[in-house]
Amino acid sequence: MRAACAGPTTEKMVRSSAVPWQVQVALNIPPNPHRPGMHHIDGFPPEPDGRPGTFTLLAGVLMSDQRGPDGGNLRVWPGTHLTHAEYFREHGPDAFFAAGGYPPIRLAEPEQVTGRAGDLLLAHYLLGHNIGGNTSPAVRRAVYFRVKRAGHDPRWREFLTDPWLDYDTVRDVLA
Repeated sequence: MRAACAGPTTEKMVRSSAVPWQVQVALNIPPNPHRPGMHHIDGFPPEPDGRPGTFTLLAGVLMSDQRGPDGGNLRVWPGTHLTHAEYFREHGPDAFFAAGGYPPIRLAEPEQVTGRAGDLLLAHYLLGHNIGGNTSPAVRRAVYFRVKRAGHDPRWREFLTDPWLDYDTVRDVLA
């Protein structure tokens, strides 16, 4: 795996990341009138070892243009990566299991991710998201990689409560 934009921070992240073990091909075939009322975070049901399937970063590549609304766009709830971490600090990281991927937090209106084929989406694991409807004439295509920093799995409880645990540079800037 090679970083798309070189630099000390990017190179450090690439060297300290585990190779993604799978890719998700996400198609949204019209007509799809779905309107998400709720967000989710990935990782439920739990992995065979009993821990949730947490990871560090979602990396998505748009494989088709998604320039306007309601073309099957991914919907995200900005800031929920911080709100989720706050929820898990208050209720404990094992509250993830009771929530089943749907932590009961307050939500603002979602935003639709737009872009052109070839654009890269980077999203924090704890960012609430969901698929949107597709009323366009085109199939929405995207591929998603779940990137995990090396050593992430044993620290999943800490990661749920500290959103910057796997992000050394962000932690340094915020300190």
